[in-house]
Amino acid sequence: MNRVRGWDPLMGMNARNQLIAQVNAADAIRLVNNKYETKLALTEVGAPTSPTVLVVRSRREIARIDWDAMPADWALKPNQSLGGSGILLADQRIDGTWRSPSGKPLPLPTIVNHVRRILDGDFSPRITDWALFEPLIRTHPAMAALSFQGLPDIRVICVGDQPRLAMLRLPTKHSGGRANLHQKAVGAAVDLASGTVTRAVVGKREIADHPDTGHRLIGAAIPRWPSVLAAAARCAAATGLRYLGADIVIDADRGPLILEVNARPGLQIQNITGRGLGSAVRL
Repeated sequence: MNRVRGWDPLMGMNARNQLIAQVNAADAIRLVNNKYETKLALTEVGAPTSPTVLVVRSRREIARIDWDAMPADWALKPNQSLGGSGILLADQRIDGTWRSPSGKPLPLPTIVNHVRRILDGDFSPRITDWALFEPLIRTHPAMAALSFQGLPDIRVICVGDQPRLAMLRLPTKHSGGRANLHQKAVGAAVDLASGTVTRAVVGKREIADHPDTGHRLIGAAIPRWPSVLAAAARCAAATGLRYLGADIVIDADRGPLILEVNARPGLQIQNITGRGLGSAVRL
């Protein structure tokens, strides 16, 4: 068995899939594959998540949208997207026209076309999908300082209601401002007890500072850390999953918010933290 950092056994893909088949019920997996239904389930148990401004379920509903009543800032996303694709952000509204966080105008026809693409399943593994409008998340200043633009997030691996491993994912120029490790975002190990960064990796290279901003990562403290762990711990009760990955962001005003719950969390966290999941996820 492969090991990292001494005697921590690594979990491979086959072992992970066997674990998921044993402990995660099919109904629970179907639930978390639906972002809207997952948010309802999280809300029922008091877990913090971003509210839904509007759900668009069909092209017929587009004509009934009261655009004048929409907020100045929002996030438009697919209900069942792959890899975070298909997200459109509006940061403000000037003279009736929304603008992206970069200041690019978002005319109404552009927004409507994006809604149609979501409904047509362009960003989903399914033939059709729903479009969700949510309040725009504004990153906590302490988190924004660690990142290059984009929205940094925290992945917490839980067994039942017990957090076992955590990492921070920080956007970079190379990742296009996305917190995607496969696109060379920074992965940073977070100590569960203290909420501080203990190790950081970009690609296969261990680093101490963010490659774009130069901001020191090692020793950085994650704000509201006890609340982050408390949010992750509620995901099992909300979804019925026994093994899961909770993706959490920290909003400047609202604090920790659960973005997604994953029934099949990836294995990269082992390389980032230097700890194998083989021992961390024993049931």
